[in-house]
Amino acid sequence: MVDNQPWFVAHDFARLIGALRPYRMTRLVDPHQRRVVVLRHASGGSEEVLAISEAGAYRLLYRFDHPEHRCISQWLSEVVVPTLYDCHRNPEAAPRRAAMSWANQRIGILKWQGDIWIARRDLPVFLASRDDPALSDEPSWRRMPFTDW
Repeated sequence: MVDNQPWFVAHDFARLIGALRPYRMTRLVDPHQRRVVVLRHASGGSEEVLAISEAGAYRLLYRFDHPEHRCISQWLSEVVVPTLYDCHRNPEAAPRRAAMSWANQRIGILKWQGDIWIARRDLPVFLASRDDPALSDEPSWRRMPFTDW
């Protein structure tokens, strides 16, 4: 699961559907339906693999039309994907609202995907603090304490 969405290792999925050239298969899905993910192994190692989204998986099933693929599609939609959603609910993966104080103002932010997201309308507050000598002594916003709403 990536951002609470199911993704499948492309090479494994290619073997499942019997694709003869798995390395070519990923070119048949849209760029937003494929991505490189890092798998962390229980032994402590990790590897980068190419993954396809749920929509990309269904697209490939229909692209490589085979009678058995209907059963695989049904199995994915009725068993695999619901099980993934049920077992991997991660509250940290969802965007969370937070607030921080900056330049004597309270600014709403989102914590998501390990980053801090700031609304475009609040960016002038940050940019003004660089130019305003009175605000230049403020600590960096990266070290500011955050409060969840």
